Formats: sequence, structure tokens, C-alpha cells
Amino acid sequence: MMKRPIRKFASTVVIAVACWQTLSASNHALASDWPVSRGNPASTGATADQLPSEPELIWQLPLGGNGFEGAPVIEKQTIYLGDFDGRVVAVDLISGKLKWEKKFDTNFAAPAAVQGDLLLIGDLDGKLHAIKSNDGSELWAFETEAQIDAGASFFGDTVLITSEDGTLYCLNKTNGQLIWKYETGDQLRCGATLSGERTFLGGCDGKLHIVDVKLGKSAREPAPLDGPTGSTPAVAGGLAIVPTHGGDLFALKVEDGSQAWKFRDQKLAQEFQNSVAISEQLVVASSQNRRVFALDLTTGVKRWDITLRKKCDSSPVIAGDKIALAASDGRIMLLDLASGRELWLYEVKGSFTASPAVADNKLVVASDKGTIFCFGSK
Repeated sequence: MMKRPIRKFASTVVIAVACWQTLSASNHALASDWPVSRGNPASTGATADQLPSEPELIWQLPLGGNGFEGAPVIEKQTIYLGDFDGRVVAVDLISGKLKWEKKFDTNFAAPAAVQGDLLLIGDLDGKLHAIKSNDGSELWAFETEAQIDAGASFFGDTVLITSEDGTLYCLNKTNGQLIWKYETGDQLRCGATLSGERTFLGGCDGKLHIVDVKLGKSAREPAPLDGPTGSTPAVAGGLAIVPTHGGDLFALKVEDGSQAWKFRDQKLAQEFQNSVAISEQLVVASSQNRRVFALDLTTGVKRWDITLRKKCDSSPVIAGDKIALAASDGRIMLLDLASGRELWLYEVKGSFTASPAVADNKLVVASDKGTIFCFGSK
């Protein structure tokens, strides 16, 4: 068996709202969508959507098999997922009914990415599949030289995808033709985080690579991280936040790659296998030693930390004033963003590796037992 890899007013008000949405789109997913695995191009794992303090189970869809490892993505009230049995599915967010299912002779551990009619998902054989989002029919495919662990990113008319062959590929969105590639020399397990015309890559070579997306070349020298990382960086407030396997959290300035702060706490220090979530003021992280904690975005000072019953391999998600977590013991929970206080808990059979997604004021999670759950207000 193949080894599994280690979210009606006056006209002046309408104009103001439209401008706010345009300015916010690069940092936060729109309230109705979660189109890439960390919610938005900047990979903040955050949305303005609010979840009820005590969500109800709206529906669950048991699909069985070897389950899900990649996070759900959501666009236009449709959920897209690939599983470890090689299935890609589209599920209606409102009803929980299966819209379509496509079977491939491979395995999927990476999340999908969706933009309009185009659905992208990479497999463990290193192939990126381009699929029609409305029916699952194939459009094109691109082969890398090693397995794909992370979701794709969209930049204008191009697609960015990383591979464990240590390469970032930029492809034509329409036909999948290679435009350029950037080689790091070691494995890439993270996604390509975007800020303006630059993408940020945390690599197994222990560096944060800053790449000019238009040129396909380094925008500046890679920044040292003192150890490898497989986590997708998150960008907000002019900072790129990336955790490492060594238990450190680095905040590097987007402008020049210099270090703004570094967080390490011996009590909290343990390998990070996931990504952080960022609100306007806080960075939320969960490490392998069962700790969940929040840091001040500007200074890196710890604001609070709590201990879970079991570790949380999936990445945290911020929805409004709450944090959503899906832990390895089958517990789904909401925490208060300001204090870390537990607000709500729901237990299921199985475990979670896939991170949650939030769209349309609903929380969607998918388990290693092959079941998709949707929570919100009935």
C-alpha cells in the first residue's frame, strides 16, 4: 500500500461594499467561497464568515473507503474533494447530495483548488489533473517528477503547483502547458502562497523562497528558517508566517525577507506539520504536542495557549471571532479567538488529517473514514 505523506442600500453604500470586497479578496475568502485549501491566495486560513456558537449537524455523507487527507474546497455552494481511493467528488453544500463522482487510477492526499469551471487536484504519482467543475470530465493533465502534497494556486491566467521533486511549476491555465519552473533543490510539500506578484515557499531545504511569479525567478535571496518545513506559509500584515519541523514559528517581512520575529517556547516547541491561521491581530497555531496557541501578529508575543486531548494534525481555521479545529481523535471543536476558550465540541468515529473549510456560514470537515460533515444553523 502506498505510504501516506508525512477556508439593499443606497447607491453610495453599495459602491462602498463593492470596494471593500475588492480590497479584501486578496487576504480573505469571500463569505460564500473557500476555493483553495487555506481559503484564499494569501493562505491565511481565515474568513469573515461567522459560525454559530453551537453549530448543529446539518448533514453527513458517508462515502467510505480509505478516507480524506486533503481539505475540502468550496465554490458556488459546491464542495470538492479527492480521497485516498482515487475518487474526486462534488457535493452540494446545502443538501449534502453527491453531484458527481470521478474515479482515477491513483491516490489523492492533496486538496483540490477551484476557480469557475476549472477544478485542479494533484495525485501521489505527481500528476496534476484539470477537471471541469460542473461534471468531472477531464480537460488536461501535467506530470511532475514526484508526488503532489499541496493544492494549486491561481495567478491571473496561470496555475502554480508544487511537487516533492522540489520544483514550483507555472502552467497555462487553459491547456496546462509549462510556462516556467523554479527549482529549490529539495522537497516542496507546501502550497504556493501569493502576495502581489510574489509567491512564498517553505521548503525542506530549510529556507523560505520568495519567487517573482511573472519571471519565475527569485525575487531575493531565500530566507533561512533554521530547519525544514512542509507547511504552507501564511501572509498578512506585511508578514509571511511559517512554522518549521524544529518547532519554530518565523515571521518574515514580505518587503525584503528579513526576520520580524521568531517564536519558540520550550513548553510548546514540537514539530509543526500544518499551517497557521491569521486574523487581523492574531496568529493561531497547533503543534504535535497537543498545544493550540495564539501569538500577536505584530510582535510574536504569546496571548494564550491550551492543551488538547490528542494532537491536531489538520490546520486551524478562523471564522469571524472563532477558531475551528478537527483533531486526530475525531473531535471537532470551536474555540473563542480572543481567549482560546472552548465553545463547542462534537465527536465522531475516526480521525481528521484534512483541515476544515468554512463557506456560507457553514463548517465542512472530512474524515479518514470517508465521511463528509456539514455544520451550521438549520
